[in-house]
Amino acid sequence: MGTDKLFAALGRDKGGNTLAIVAASIIPLIAIVGGGVDTSRAYLTKTQLQNACDAGVLAGRRAMAKTGEYESDERAKAASMFNANFDSRIVNADQVLFTTQAGVDGDVLGTASARIPTVLMKIFGKTDLSFSVNCMAELQITNSDIMFVLDTTGSMAGTRIQGLRDAVKDFHKTIASSVTDDEVRVRYGFVPYSMTVNARRLLVNGEMPMDYIADSVPYQSRRAYFETPKYIPEDSHTKTESETYSSYTSREDCKRYWNNDYPQNGRNPETWGAPPGSTTEITYSKGSWTHVGNGWGVCKRQKKTVTVDSYKTVYESESLWRYAQTDIDVSALKSFGPVEFVTWVSSNAYTPTPGFHDIRSLAVMEGTSGLTKTGYTWEGCIEERATVVDEDMDPVPSGATDLDINSAPDSDETRWKPYFAPAVFYRDNYYDGVDSSSTRSSVTSYCPAPMRLFQEVDLTPDQVPQWLEDYLDDLNAVGGTYHDIGMIWGGRLASPNGIFATTVNDEPDRSVSRHIIFMTDGEMAPETNYYSAYGLEKYDNRVAPRYTNRDDLPPYHDARFVAACNAIKSEGYTVWVIGFGSSLTDEMKACATGHRAYFSSDVTELRATFRYIASQVADLRLGQ
Repeated sequence: MGTDKLFAALGRDKGGNTLAIVAASIIPLIAIVGGGVDTSRAYLTKTQLQNACDAGVLAGRRAMAKTGEYESDERAKAASMFNANFDSRIVNADQVLFTTQAGVDGDVLGTASARIPTVLMKIFGKTDLSFSVNCMAELQITNSDIMFVLDTTGSMAGTRIQGLRDAVKDFHKTIASSVTDDEVRVRYGFVPYSMTVNARRLLVNGEMPMDYIADSVPYQSRRAYFETPKYIPEDSHTKTESETYSSYTSREDCKRYWNNDYPQNGRNPETWGAPPGSTTEITYSKGSWTHVGNGWGVCKRQKKTVTVDSYKTVYESESLWRYAQTDIDVSALKSFGPVEFVTWVSSNAYTPTPGFHDIRSLAVMEGTSGLTKTGYTWEGCIEERATVVDEDMDPVPSGATDLDINSAPDSDETRWKPYFAPAVFYRDNYYDGVDSSSTRSSVTSYCPAPMRLFQEVDLTPDQVPQWLEDYLDDLNAVGGTYHDIGMIWGGRLASPNGIFATTVNDEPDRSVSRHIIFMTDGEMAPETNYYSAYGLEKYDNRVAPRYTNRDDLPPYHDARFVAACNAIKSEGYTVWVIGFGSSLTDEMKACATGHRAYFSSDVTELRATFRYIASQVADLRLGQ
């Protein structure tokens, strides 16, 4: 082939263009690929940095909820959570920085920054990429109903009851600080409990019908016995006159005449007839002797004639009490005014009818004498309605109306009874009753502060409503520990399907988060000799069989406690349990929803726990 043809062939051959094209394209390709790789790493870094920042402020705000402050310990927890969520080795990051601080509205603000080296973009002079993100965690409360069931037994006296008051106030301040919507409504209700609960406020305000309380109640009380007939004059006539002896008498004979001993010995007074028929009585007394001469004179005497036309028959006391279960009319107690009852019967006391009479009927009975009375004003505490003896309350057996938190009373069996301690007496080991001439002591009563239905609270930050301050100040620490009665009534007041449903569901279109906060400083501690919401347990045997001793009694009440917890959880409530200074029992843990059972060793921890629960109720969220 000639030279000309060779060059012509080379001119037509395009195979060698590829190398030129590749050479020309290599730099743009490096830029595109390098940019993609580094952009991907940048996205990963920023995403991880934002997630870690969010996790950090959430942890910091959660720590703040427990302590109520945002200081070095809370910042350290936030930093620890950030570090756990940002792994600088994945992207080879350096200059990693995370800072947090408390905001003005109870939130926690954070800033995170980091730098990563580029992989390919450094060819073009871009050696590193820097990132900075912001994050914020806040509490955002929704419409909430919160029922506090609070142990106010005797062991809570002093600094503990004050600590409880402060803890509830802390709870409220945490809730109030989390409001982000003016339309949000929060309501609190309260059930202070010890050996019973107090329904006075519910009854006085008309929130609970008065006919839910029985008019006649069988108490472990006493009756006085009256039997010996005694006749009391009922209609009599009296005549007084001066009577002159028929002839002159000596002074000495006149003196005897004054006493009806002259001219012959007689009686003074003289009586005719006998009760219950008519009787006459004549009484003679000193009159006058007027001397007329020679030792003789005119003699006069006073003569009083009493004629009784009729008698009434009464019956004297036999100085005997019958200590046994006794039906007593307590309808007058429901006026919340002083009601009389008899405390003492003298040996000469009498009644118009024979037999045994209870201390209340004696007080209102007409025609009595020799009775000592006193007044009693019902505070509003109650005896629980009918139940059954069973240690297994899962499922709740038929007849255990005390554990029915929804149904209204429709009979005396299902009505509640006034807590009437002065009418209840202890009688040693005489289970069925005993007749005794001795006066035994009535039981000691312990009545906690009144319960309170849901009431809306003002949500101004850092302020506690005055009604809440006043209510907490009135909490009194008395009595023994019966968790079951507290939780039963906590459920009863809060249930959206119960007797207070009108209050609970006053705005049916409003979506509500429902919570029960149960706090106690001790384990269940019923006593056979205590007068509680279940009567005098040794004799009434409403919860446990006869002869159950104090050590074997708690399991019966524990079973009721757990059953009450389950009943309110089935109504859509989240139950939070706090053990204050006492270990959490298995029953307390079972009562709580999920694992929401907490132990607080002292007042400081108690207040922190209430703040923490408030933060959980409010719901911890990331802000914008």
